[in-house]
Amino acid sequence: MKIPARAKILVFAVAFVMAGFAPTRRAQARGDFDLASTDITIFVPDTDQVIGHGHYEVVIGKEFDTVKGENKYLDGEYDHEEQTVQPSTGGVPPVLVSYRHQYFNPDGSLQYEDSLDARTGAAACHHYEGAVPDVHDSVLKVPSDTYAGATQLMLLVGRLRQGASEITFNSYNCLPEPRIVPVTAVPAKYPVAWERYPGQLVKLEMKPDFGWLNTFIAPFVPKVYGWFDPASSFNYVGGQFDRFFKGRHVLMVRNHDDNRVVEGSQASSGAH
Repeated sequence: MKIPARAKILVFAVAFVMAGFAPTRRAQARGDFDLASTDITIFVPDTDQVIGHGHYEVVIGKEFDTVKGENKYLDGEYDHEEQTVQPSTGGVPPVLVSYRHQYFNPDGSLQYEDSLDARTGAAACHHYEGAVPDVHDSVLKVPSDTYAGATQLMLLVGRLRQGASEITFNSYNCLPEPRIVPVTAVPAKYPVAWERYPGQLVKLEMKPDFGWLNTFIAPFVPKVYGWFDPASSFNYVGGQFDRFFKGRHVLMVRNHDDNRVVEGSQASSGAH
């Protein structure tokens, strides 16, 4: 099966939404993988033009934790993400239970949605633009270390807090059909500077493994990186990616005092 080169950048696309979580006292029982609410600013890549804002939070439950997120764009588009995880103890990562992310047009109609039930393997990737929806449904074998969307960030942040020199896991994506892809995240030499966020940061390079196809697609696969702040419990502070398969290219940055943004008439047009 041929995989479009542009799709490879999506391996961590939704994970980068969750910029800047910090552990809270009420969630300390969750250990290294604690995350709390945060606000983000969404830019057109390589500019100071703001095209949206987002908010994310983790609701701590008795049995399951729920990750909720919403992004609102100045052109009226918006999206909503909700996931549930089974928390673990003793430095063990949480286990994904379910994932669903929906993307909406300004009029409220669905633009795109993807989902995964990790218990049954039921997976869906539905694109509603065009006269005929592009629908892909599958039943996948889901390894226990599979994560999707923002739960991938829970794993990355937790492993960095534990001092991991290399992080491996499986990532659920739509390419455009449902796929689970092995991923290795390798920290670059510390520290690094990033013009979007102050401080001495850790930079992770994300390397998806497409098996025998790697030989053919490697020259065309864009590099995917994430930036983390060791001075703030290794919070994730930003990333650049496509919202979804063939969706708009965005840059999301954790809100901070040095954010210098431009919100004008041009910002509302967005970037596709």
